[in-house]
Amino acid sequence: MTKEETLFLPHYISHGMIIQQQKPIVFSGKDKVSTLVKVTFDNKTIETITDESGKWSVTFPEKQAGGPFQLHVEGTSTKQIEDILVGEVWLIGGQSNMELPINRTYDEFKEEIDSAHFPEIRQFHIEMDPTFDQPKNWLEQGEWKAAVQENIQNFSSLGFFYAKELYEQLNVPIGIIHTAVGGTPIEAWMNEATLRELNGYDNELDYWKNSANVKKEIEKDAARNQTWYEDLQSNDKGYLEEPKWFEEEYEPKDWKPITIPVMFKDTDLAEFSGAVWFRKTFDCTEEDLSSEAYRLRLGSLINGDETYLNGVKVGETGYRYPPRKYPINKEQLKVGTNTLVIGLSIDAANGGFIPTFPYQLESKDFSISLEGEWSYKIGYQKDVIEPMLFLHYKPAVLYKGMIHPLKDMSLRGILFYQGESNSGNPEGYSDLMSLMVEDWRRVLSDDLPFYYVQLANYIDPAVGRDELNWAHLRDEQNKARFKIPKSQMVPAYDSGISYELHPHDKKTLGKRLSRISLYNEYRLGKPYQNVELDSIEIQKDSHTVNLYLNGVGGELASTDVKPEFEVKVQDEWVEVSDFQLNSQSISLYFEEWEDMKAVRYAWRNDPRGYVYDSLTQLPLLPFSKLI
Repeated sequence: MTKEETLFLPHYISHGMIIQQQKPIVFSGKDKVSTLVKVTFDNKTIETITDESGKWSVTFPEKQAGGPFQLHVEGTSTKQIEDILVGEVWLIGGQSNMELPINRTYDEFKEEIDSAHFPEIRQFHIEMDPTFDQPKNWLEQGEWKAAVQENIQNFSSLGFFYAKELYEQLNVPIGIIHTAVGGTPIEAWMNEATLRELNGYDNELDYWKNSANVKKEIEKDAARNQTWYEDLQSNDKGYLEEPKWFEEEYEPKDWKPITIPVMFKDTDLAEFSGAVWFRKTFDCTEEDLSSEAYRLRLGSLINGDETYLNGVKVGETGYRYPPRKYPINKEQLKVGTNTLVIGLSIDAANGGFIPTFPYQLESKDFSISLEGEWSYKIGYQKDVIEPMLFLHYKPAVLYKGMIHPLKDMSLRGILFYQGESNSGNPEGYSDLMSLMVEDWRRVLSDDLPFYYVQLANYIDPAVGRDELNWAHLRDEQNKARFKIPKSQMVPAYDSGISYELHPHDKKTLGKRLSRISLYNEYRLGKPYQNVELDSIEIQKDSHTVNLYLNGVGGELASTDVKPEFEVKVQDEWVEVSDFQLNSQSISLYFEEWEDMKAVRYAWRNDPRGYVYDSLTQLPLLPFSKLI
């Protein structure tokens, strides 16, 4: 009997699964054609016969939250599934800010995570699976994991904090279906037929549907990257010379000074690609070495690093985004002078030690700053690498491989956090999101609520200028909630970090999303309402522009850093420095009202400050409006 003829269950039907309560329960799978399949769940048995393709499906009546239950399936073979719970199941999707695991946000929530033990909160993580031809009908990967200490570090951080809020309020099992994949544009999550109707995608869709093209491009990309990095490794003087530049006996000569942290665009290393080495010495006293555990925190580096302390490698990271947090044993430090050496590989002429992050040696009781004067020396300079091929960015491929196989699953709703990878071309994003939601609701056969996160504040440290694309993308996201029935958006531009693409405070966002669903789906708490512009009034006599707001539940307040209000005078945007916060409105005072054409607020990739509601802590949504 071939693999296709044996009894098969999609992987989400597995040990520890959580089933959506109060909706019909569908179990489906495949087996040999015309096979009798008996399915027993909670002591009730339903029989069916597989169809001409081998598929079978049975539907049990809905249940209230509870468990554990058992599932027994008998066909050409038998399968027994244990520890099934019934509760609330939410799908989480998008790109890296939804995917970001707890181990990347652990420092911010250490005590809460260390004490977390939630066996009835479970995540089913679907790994990245680009599919180019026909959509997959069956999910052949993934397993359920409970939010207990042995698993929790790999949970989606935002997904966990959302689930925790629901669990504490509802006291029922919570399941998270994790589908997010870093770097993905929204087109990767859309149905092929939908994209073809939009025009402009046909050539790319046709090209990648050809398996020979996929194979050819994968091999070409792998060879290109291997050649670039092998050349870098084989020609880097830091490794070739004896002693090597990181070894203790090495005596540095002709190294140049540099102040760290800094982006290299502002230094003599501007436009540099290749290998460059950095050194710093620091002193430790006997008292400094009284702890047993230490850690090097080296902010965030562009791109890959190998880090050595007193001649011994203590950590390495192959790409840009993860913050460097390398554990150090006490024996690796010494009283007196210590030497830290970092070999940095830069592949796209945009290197740097990103500012605003901590650079220090730390223990439980003390820290030594590693900022300030370092020295550097070039190991090998070469041309930039060609852009990498990311197959999971291609149109429709993740819809086919990761969303379509969930077609028989019951869910309560969808959470989504995406948009960074569409910020280069924000125009029309709201239409794409609306169409994507239609695709997902259609394949899941349910008019599911859709709640999503607006982009956080960010500016690329390697670029250092604000081209306003994220502001425009946020505006498109804001438009989408009026196009998508049963949707809502939460702001995030108040919870980010200027130079960090992946802000760590996913707890705030989880709470905001949970406030929406707790009221809308479970009638708990109060209705969610964003603080947003309602109307604009011009008072010519007093040279005042009044901005009337909706959604203010408490008092309006602002951050210490002054929020950015601007008016457009003829063709130039001018900042308004004189404004007043009222109970439900904001008054802007500006002399040149006669020529005023528009007003905007927080219209930046990385707004400097913001206005917020003191009761809900929700920030005023950014806007740009004609007058």
